[in-house]
Amino acid sequence: MAIRLVVTDMDNTLYSWIDYIVPAVEAMVDAVVKATGFPRLKVVQSLKAVYTKYESNEYPFALQESSLFQDFPEFGSFDKLVIEPARMAFSEARRKYLRPYKGVVETLAALKERHVFVVALTDAPRNPAEQRARRMGLDQHLTALYTMPGFQFPRTAEGEALVAPDILHKEEKGDYRAACPVFELPREWEKPNPSGLQKILGTYGLSPKEVLVVGDSLKKDVAIARELGCHDCWAEYGTYVSLEYRERLDIISSTAITRRHAASVFETGPQAKPSHTLSNYGRLLELVDALA
Repeated sequence: MAIRLVVTDMDNTLYSWIDYIVPAVEAMVDAVVKATGFPRLKVVQSLKAVYTKYESNEYPFALQESSLFQDFPEFGSFDKLVIEPARMAFSEARRKYLRPYKGVVETLAALKERHVFVVALTDAPRNPAEQRARRMGLDQHLTALYTMPGFQFPRTAEGEALVAPDILHKEEKGDYRAACPVFELPREWEKPNPSGLQKILGTYGLSPKEVLVVGDSLKKDVAIARELGCHDCWAEYGTYVSLEYRERLDIISSTAITRRHAASVFETGPQAKPSHTLSNYGRLLELVDALA
């Protein structure tokens, strides 16, 4: 039976989340230290507390919700003096380090030409997941993107948004929207809950034997594919993380965040045995042909 749908993970499957997030957050911390004169430890701990609360290093409003904001009299000056340079530093590092793995774009394009549906299923919140897909042009080739619930704008007690006017304007214009449809799943459906994958199967009306699931996590990707009877493929290449980056990630990130975006980092001991293994994403086309 031919493969008609590929369900792909995103972080450490389509690109390296760790290789991008570590230098991006570090650049943001450096910018805040320079702007405020606060000790680096104070800045890191303040941001990490907010990141831990939202279980994401990409929560875009961390500074205005951090304890650092308490030392400033009002939002306008804090936004111009602290948030804006920090946002620019993060964005510059993102432009430099966030890129698809070799062969990803070409493979997604080839699958689209073959009329194979390609749906991304990620545990990342909608905002950063959608922006990453858009920035790398992946949304041009995806049939749809399924995410966890997105972040809302932080507000004052009076209901005023604690966000720069240009961000509000871009949001209203839809500048952050991906080219493909994006759907938010209930938070409790986070993998390894199979409900997200089950919903995708129902949406496209396909038999599990017509579906191939690919991801770097044996527990969160391979296991749910096996549970529902889909073909499974382990993106082994996405599990290779240097010790240096692991240590740097631990400084700026909480365990819950790493488990969401790079679950394979914590996977030890007996795990679901994958039916197929990829050394790079480009080999996916060969697997699709073989399964047909």
